[in-house]
Amino acid sequence: MLIGFVLLVSACGYDACEALPVSERIYPTKVACETMANRIHKVRPNVVLLCGEVHR
Repeated sequence: MLIGFVLLVSACGYDACEALPVSERIYPTKVACETMANRIHKVRPNVVLLCGEVHR
């Protein structure tokens, strides 16, 4: 069961490596997660952020 989306940061860009959570907050929709990622990109333009699904 999908419960939401979490914001992840990738230490090695878009290469195949584990992404780590930015915080413990779970966003209810992918759009809400992507909105937060866009806000962070304004302050930190070089960081690679992803939205990952959270399942229960």
